[in-house]
Amino acid sequence: MALSIGLDTAVKALRAHQLAVDVAAHNIANAQTPGFSRQRVLLRPIGLEGSAWSARDSLLGKPGFGVDARDVHRIRDAFMDYQARQALSSRGQHSAFATPLRNAESVFNDPSDDGISALLARFWAAWHDVVNEPESSAARTALVHAAQTFTLRVQAAHNELDLQRRNLNQQVAAVADEINAYAREIAALNLQIKQVELNGDRANDLRDRRDLLLDKLSELASVQYAESQTGEVSIYLGSHELVFGATARTIVAGPDPGDPTMTKLTWQNDGFDVVASGGKLKGILDARDQALPDLQRKLDAFAVGLINGVNTLHRQGYGLDNSTGLDFLQGTGASDIRLNPVLAANPHRIATAAAPNSPGDAAIALQIASLELRPNMVAGAPATHLVTGETLSPGVTLVGLQVAQGLQPGTYTIVENPPASGILELHYDGNPIGTYNSDDISAPGGTIQFTNGSNVVATLYVAVTGTYTDAQQVADLTAAGNSAIRVEVAPGDFYGNLVAVLGADVNRALGMEQSAGLLVDHLDAMRQAAHGVNIDEEVTNLQAAQHAYNAAARVITVIDDMLDTLINRTGVTR
Repeated sequence: MALSIGLDTAVKALRAHQLAVDVAAHNIANAQTPGFSRQRVLLRPIGLEGSAWSARDSLLGKPGFGVDARDVHRIRDAFMDYQARQALSSRGQHSAFATPLRNAESVFNDPSDDGISALLARFWAAWHDVVNEPESSAARTALVHAAQTFTLRVQAAHNELDLQRRNLNQQVAAVADEINAYAREIAALNLQIKQVELNGDRANDLRDRRDLLLDKLSELASVQYAESQTGEVSIYLGSHELVFGATARTIVAGPDPGDPTMTKLTWQNDGFDVVASGGKLKGILDARDQALPDLQRKLDAFAVGLINGVNTLHRQGYGLDNSTGLDFLQGTGASDIRLNPVLAANPHRIATAAAPNSPGDAAIALQIASLELRPNMVAGAPATHLVTGETLSPGVTLVGLQVAQGLQPGTYTIVENPPASGILELHYDGNPIGTYNSDDISAPGGTIQFTNGSNVVATLYVAVTGTYTDAQQVADLTAAGNSAIRVEVAPGDFYGNLVAVLGADVNRALGMEQSAGLLVDHLDAMRQAAHGVNIDEEVTNLQAAQHAYNAAARVITVIDDMLDTLINRTGVTR
C-alpha cells in the first residue's frame, strides 16, 4: 500500500512539473504578445486532511500525498492597471486636442513672408503708397492686388479651419464605432470568461485580451469599470453602462439638432447624450466645438473690424471720377471678405479724396492708412453686435460705424434712459459714456452720434429709403443683437494677439501631451516589470521544472524496482 502511495505521489509530481514546463513554454511563446500576462503554476502540498487513507499502521510515518498543481494564475496588478488606464485616457485627450491646434497654427503660417500678418502689412503699405501718389494708376493697381491677395488669404485661413473642423467631425463618428466594437468584444469575453471559470478553470488568456481592450477603450474615452464575483466586468461611460455582463450598449452618431452639419453622439437605448470626460473623444470634441470655433470667431472679428473701419472712411471719400459712397471691402466676415469688384475693375474709383474734384487730395486714404495704428477697431458678428452692412429696419442699413480712439477694448451697449424718452445712452461696464437724443432721419441717410459734451464717442452712419423715425431708431438700437458695439485693439495688434494666444495654446497642449505620454511610459514600464515575460526567468523556471520532472521520473524508477523486488523476488529460494 505504501509503495502505491509513493508511486501516486511521483506521478502527481510528473504531472505538476509537466504543467510547469507547459506554462513556461506558453509564457516564452507569448513574450512579445501585446497585453499578455505571464503565468505561474501554483504548487501546493497535499496533506493528510480529508485523506481516504485513515486506516494506516500507526508505526508508519505520514509523509503526505504529493503536490497539487491544478491552478495556473496570471501575474497582474489591478491597481497599476487602473493608474495606467487613467494615464492612457489623459494622453489620448491631450494628443487628440494638440494635433488640431498644431494644424490650425500652420493655417496662419506666421511669422512668414506669406502669412496673414505679412500680407496685412503689405495692404497698409499699399495704402501709404496711394497717399503719396493719389493719382497714380500704378499705386492704385498695387493696392487692388494687395487687397485681393490679403482677403483671399483670410478666406483661405477660415475655410481651412472649417475643413479641419469637418475632419474632426468625421473622427467623432469613427471613435464612436471603435468604442462600440470594443464594447461588443468585451461583452463577448465576459460571457466566455464566466463560462470557463464556472467550470473551475482559469480563463487567463481571455482575461488578458479583455484587459488589453480596456486599455484601448480607456485611451478613447474615460471609463469606470468593476468586476463581479462571476468574473464579468461592467463598464460605465459617464453615467451610462457601456457594458453589463454579456450586453453592450450602442453609441449612435447622428446630426446635432443645434447644428445639423455636426455629429452628435447619443445612447441608442434612451437617446441621452454621450458625455465624454476624457480620452481621445474628449480631445476631439474640445477641438471641434471650442478651440477651432473660437479661432474662427476671432478671425471673423478681425475681418469684420477691418471691413467696418475701412468702409466707414471709404464711403465718405471720392474717387478720381468723383464716385462716392462705395464700400472698399465686402463680406460678412472672414469666410467671404473680398475687395469690392467695382473697385477691382476700376481702381480710379477708389476713394482717396475728402471732396469731389480733388484728384490730388489723399485725406481719406491717409485716414484709412492710419487705421493700421488706430487703437480702436469695431468688431463683432451679425446678430450679436452692430456691424457695417447690417439691416436695422426695412429700408434702413447701417453703412458705417466709427468709435472714438480713446475707447478701451470691450463691449458697449445701447440703452434707452429714461424709458420712453427717446434718449439713448451708450454704456460701458454699466456706466453711460455718451448720449444720443433720437430724431427723424430722412433719405438718403445721416448719422447717429453719441456724444459726451463736445466729444463724439461713437458715430453710426445709416442709409435710408424713406424716413427713419426716432421711434424706429429707439426700437432698432435697443433690440437684442443691435444693442451692442464690440471694440477691439488695432487690427494688427488684434491679429497679433490671436496668433500669440494660439501659439501659447499649442505649446500648452503639446506640454500636456508630452507629460501624459511620459507618465504612460513610466506606468507601462512598471506594468511590464510586474506582469511582463522575462525570457531569462522563464528559461530558469523551465530548467528547474525539467530537473524536478527528471527527479520524479527517477522516483518512479526506484519504486518500480522496489515493487519488482517485493513481488518477484520475495520468498524465492535457490
